[in-house]
Amino acid sequence: MKGASITLVAGYPRSGTTFTAGSCAASEAWWHQGEGILELRDKTRPRTGFQLDAGLDRAQFDRSVATLRRFSVRTHSPPAAVRAQFPEVWDRVGRILYVQRHPIEVALSVCRYVIATQGLIPGAGAPETSFEAAAERGEVAAFFRRFCAHRGAPNFLEAWGSWSDHVASWREAMAASGLPGAVLSYDRLVREPVARLLAAADTLGLPWQEEHVRKAVKQMAPEKVRAGIGAFFVGKDPEALRYPDLLGEDDIRLGFATFGAEMLRFGL
Repeated sequence: MKGASITLVAGYPRSGTTFTAGSCAASEAWWHQGEGILELRDKTRPRTGFQLDAGLDRAQFDRSVATLRRFSVRTHSPPAAVRAQFPEVWDRVGRILYVQRHPIEVALSVCRYVIATQGLIPGAGAPETSFEAAAERGEVAAFFRRFCAHRGAPNFLEAWGSWSDHVASWREAMAASGLPGAVLSYDRLVREPVARLLAAADTLGLPWQEEHVRKAVKQMAPEKVRAGIGAFFVGKDPEALRYPDLLGEDDIRLGFATFGAEMLRFGL
């Protein structure tokens, strides 16, 4: 195959694919600059990162294929959709990186995101602009129960399927492809991004140096990611509930009863 190969970064919505793929793209940019292949100050330079779900800039894609050795592409879509809709991408995939986030955290992140960006409580459609107010009224917990019932975010089902199906389909695709593959836990990644990305690079055969990854992570501002996660998700007491102001013990038990087998099987 002539031209650049692709690092495909996949993950369910609200699972950290933007941070991960952005870090990969930036790491590639720093590596290509170090090799003299890419000049970062050139505003017309080929891109080292693409996002499929909003469409593909094919002219830029072709330019990157012709100029670079590697670049990254991110998607929330299941593998069958990527193969069918973007065969020119799928044919150039050289390695797959799947970003997996704890499904309980995915559910709460979806709820927070939809309220912040759409002014609605997902699934219910009720107007709301405050995540905290929705939590106080029990609406967040109610959405979480809907999430469990659907095994994924109700408003994402048509395009991306359930959390369980998404994880399983990408695991199967990675195994069937025979390509280097790795699964990153987003929950761990945001706590130690450089170490986790370097480990992934080693598994995938990417030649990034630590200096490339450190620059990339700094560009992506992981401290903002950690700040956004908040105290609900990073507790000091491992015996305490992780979401005391959002979900009750019965809800937590429901989450583990719903997703427990998948979480254990896939190493979360």
